[in-house]
Amino acid sequence: MRSPVLHAALALALAGAACRGEAAPAAPASAPGKPPPAAAAPAAAGSPPPAAPRRPPDVVTLARPGGREWFGLYLVGRKAGYTWMEVGLERRGGQSVLVARAETSLTATLGGRTVTRLQRDEKVYQARPRGRLLAFSTRRAGDGGDRSFTGTCGERTCEVVVASAGSRETRSIPHPGETAEQADGARLAAALRGPVRGAQLQADQLRVRQVEDVWVGRRRLGGAGVEVEVSVVTEREQGDRAAIEVLVADDGRVAEMRLGGSVVARAEPEEVARRLDRVDLFNLTRVPLPGPLPRTVPGAVTYRLRGLPEGFRKGDERQRFGPAAGGDAVLTVSARLPAAADPARDAPRAAGAAPGDEHLAPTPEVDSDAPAIRALAAEVAGDARGAWAAARRLNQHVHRRLEKTFGQSRDRASEVLAGGKGDCTEHALLLVALARAAGVPARLVHGLVYARYGDGADALYWHAWAEVRSGGEWIAMDPTLGQDVADATHLALGRGTQVDTVGLLGELRVLAADPAPAAP
Repeated sequence: MRSPVLHAALALALAGAACRGEAAPAAPASAPGKPPPAAAAPAAAGSPPPAAPRRPPDVVTLARPGGREWFGLYLVGRKAGYTWMEVGLERRGGQSVLVARAETSLTATLGGRTVTRLQRDEKVYQARPRGRLLAFSTRRAGDGGDRSFTGTCGERTCEVVVASAGSRETRSIPHPGETAEQADGARLAAALRGPVRGAQLQADQLRVRQVEDVWVGRRRLGGAGVEVEVSVVTEREQGDRAAIEVLVADDGRVAEMRLGGSVVARAEPEEVARRLDRVDLFNLTRVPLPGPLPRTVPGAVTYRLRGLPEGFRKGDERQRFGPAAGGDAVLTVSARLPAAADPARDAPRAAGAAPGDEHLAPTPEVDSDAPAIRALAAEVAGDARGAWAAARRLNQHVHRRLEKTFGQSRDRASEVLAGGKGDCTEHALLLVALARAAGVPARLVHGLVYARYGDGADALYWHAWAEVRSGGEWIAMDPTLGQDVADATHLALGRGTQVDTVGLLGELRVLAADPAPAAP
């Protein structure tokens, strides 16, 4: 089961086996262009018969520690939480099943308030290779609200009970096609010295993702005066720009999981893993600037960035990338009035959720189908015919309606509406839900924005906002700041469900930031 560490870490940053066996690695394939090794010569008469070849390990017979594996969770070098995981065989309902469990806890200071998030996950599979996912549960607690998803799966569908804030509903979803190999993909890839690929259900979003674990080689890992060799496995979801790196010892223990140098889960005894530092995410993750930046629209800012991997340098109409010496990147962000500013060019609102358009569809978090969300969207958007015209009304309403506060987050738009307060994440979430309910395609965005807080330091801080679509044009809007066109100090680094942005924490540097006029 893929660790939920990164999902919990991102939510905070933007607001945050009983079976043991001997598992020998599979024999490596022949090198390309070389003939396969010659067959062994027949045994001499009277000699003992050759030993039967050892079967490669599978997810059931895989060598792994018994019980929970504990890890300290470090953000930019400071311990902000812990995680544990365990995979093993159990008896349930008279049959043997493979069970994977994990728990992650994160604690940090946001705006002077200490917040904690806890997430627990469990998945149950048929106890055999390619065994089908039978059941799952996930629960979030603490900051962000309490919410749980509990599912039972047949061959074709899963029945899911979603419980949150006193409400309870049942949903039916297609079986995700997840098999037992996804219970321990990184460890299995290390044992096989090959890839493990498959579909995996992200239960807290009822979303299926394609995950790939690939053995990439060996490395010597040192600590406390001891060096051991470990296998290196990279894990990524299809579409990820950066991979999680998992280090697996030969006895099956996971020694470390990391995303870049910023998010590290390091194997530790339980009592050590639970011992935390005091982590102030604002100051820990901000990116200092050489000076102040203007918020004018139209306007543009050209940044010289260090520590931004190639995979993140995907430009669009608002952000244009160029190369610089030494592997740095030059990024120009332009904030202009959209074509939709002309009412004649503002695309009409959709009458309903268009089939296949994910940007109009509700999700467990963006619950645009909630009655209170739909009623408010209809009231505020009113008779606005154009998509951006309606989005502007909704944007300003969210800006005025929500009290600006840190560390009071909610993970569901309807809960944000009921609570009436939050930080940038809640503002963006509510705007996206209201926009979709009003027939305006919308998506969440996260990245960096310019701010200056009490210490007077000019810096980019982690932030969330929204984009709405009018015709073929995506328009950045910031409900927290009340901007119908987000200014050029907004650097978009991820959209929707992308979480690999967390790996940039503490790595990104701004060497220069030069404002310039932009054409209207």
